[in-house]
Amino acid sequence: MALRVFEERYLLMMEDVLPAGPFVVVAIRKGQEVGGPYEANRVGVTVDVEDYEFDADGTCRLRILGRDRVALIAASRSEPYPAWEVEPFPDEGGAGTDDVEAAFEALLGYLRASGEEDVRPSFRREPVSASFTLAAATPGLLPQRQALLEVPGAGERLRIVRETFRREAALLRALGAGVGGTDLDVNPN
Repeated sequence: MALRVFEERYLLMMEDVLPAGPFVVVAIRKGQEVGGPYEANRVGVTVDVEDYEFDADGTCRLRILGRDRVALIAASRSEPYPAWEVEPFPDEGGAGTDDVEAAFEALLGYLRASGEEDVRPSFRREPVSASFTLAAATPGLLPQRQALLEVPGAGERLRIVRETFRREAALLRALGAGVGGTDLDVNPN
């Protein structure tokens, strides 16, 4: 996944974590995206840095790879950038290959409805990895994506993903729209 770092506090963090990483990516629940007060979600993802480059304007472009879910336990500092104590938030499982295939078929139905019938995504079929990859490909805004990240187990996540793809495909068919927008450039491993 591509990430662009431009805020001064996070550029300072990059000085501390690069070249190797890892660090945790967490979405903001409410507050200001840039500067000012905010409240972070309590579940994030540990990421490894695959590649990075500092641009002439001082910003940093990263290519990161998501690894493991973590729960944010307590803030350990706020300056110069936020840091948290975290603990693993492992997946509870509860899914099999049939669940993966059903969600994948729902994705294909969504792709057909969105006019992208030639797209043939490939990803690992292991249920936990597949559940996160398919969740990242679902249409939705940040609160819906965060909710999928926080679902305790792959079985429930795949059920929600399957229902989302089916609902969105039905909506596209009803509207006669081909809007696309599926992003499968996600790898949870």
